[in-house]
Amino acid sequence: MLERKSANIIIVDQMTRSGPGRPRKDTIRSQRKKKDSIPRIPNVKNKIAPIADAIAELARKTANFVPCEMYKARDQNEEMVILYTFLTKGIDAEDINFIKMSYSDHLQKEPYAMFLNNTHWVDHCTTDRAFWPPPQKKRRKDDELLRHKTGCARTEGFYKLDLREKAKHKYHHAKANTEDSHNEDRSDEPTALTNHHQNKLISKMQEISREARSNQRRLLTAFGSMRESELLKLNQLKFRKKQLKFAKSAIHVWGLFAMEPIAADEMVIEYVGQMIRPVVADLRETKYEAIGIGSSYLFRIDMETIIDATKCGNLARFINHSCNPNCHAKVITIESEKKIVIYSKQPIRINEEITYDYKFPLEEEKIPCLCGAQGCRGTLN
Repeated sequence: MLERKSANIIIVDQMTRSGPGRPRKDTIRSQRKKKDSIPRIPNVKNKIAPIADAIAELARKTANFVPCEMYKARDQNEEMVILYTFLTKGIDAEDINFIKMSYSDHLQKEPYAMFLNNTHWVDHCTTDRAFWPPPQKKRRKDDELLRHKTGCARTEGFYKLDLREKAKHKYHHAKANTEDSHNEDRSDEPTALTNHHQNKLISKMQEISREARSNQRRLLTAFGSMRESELLKLNQLKFRKKQLKFAKSAIHVWGLFAMEPIAADEMVIEYVGQMIRPVVADLRETKYEAIGIGSSYLFRIDMETIIDATKCGNLARFINHSCNPNCHAKVITIESEKKIVIYSKQPIRINEEITYDYKFPLEEEKIPCLCGAQGCRGTLN
């Protein structure tokens, strides 16, 4: 008995001790706890069955349902506003399509068939721009020097210069080249030929002045009652026209150049164009700027009269602006009619460009000046 009890104690001790050997068996109490901790799975079929029946009943009721669009009824004023929106906003592609469908229907009807058979349908362009993207605003480029990608102008290679960058040195370069060419021509020509040309030019000028004096005497007899100042002004406008030409300019596209020497305080040319009122000038200025012509051909005489030389005029319309000009404009009155005349401020040589100050009013949006003259303001306004 003692041996059996000791053996049982050893077995129980081995079972209760943790460590290597046989694993310890769970007791009855721990087994009950495990059973209680396992969640009980409910009967899912009993819960899903009523939901499935409800869905089947709803599908049976809506089997013949047809969806329709619901709109609020418009009153008469709203209908009239929608009908006449094409007068304010234009027509879009949908409107054109409906008009074409209506035209096709009217062709098949008796009252309109005779009238519409003489016409032919042509698709109209869409004029409703409500859904068009807004135009991109043109931003003015800053007057900064272009940075070379390689870091050096010599390693950059050939590239086109901007017009404003080119205009900074083009005027002075062309001016220096013309002076050099004149000096070379004068040095290369023999003295005898030079004297011959000078004598020929002097004789030609004497003939012109002689003809001008004879015309002046003829005018004195014809207009004896006219005042002397008006007679001289009319004489200048009619018989003292200078020899001028328009050619490519270093300042801006085209320019006016002298073909003969012009002394100081002499009439150069009259500014000719259409005489219009300020209201018409404002409308034309807006139209010209929208087209891209610009409004630099409008010349104000007084508060009630403006000369527009945009589409009709003479060579004076090609005169460019300069901050240090060699001419200036005067308003003179001849036979109770005001005229704009360009006078020289200083002696002008042959092939020298004729310029005057535009005197634009100050504005926030500046117009860059490309005259390149000494003391240039940088802007026209």
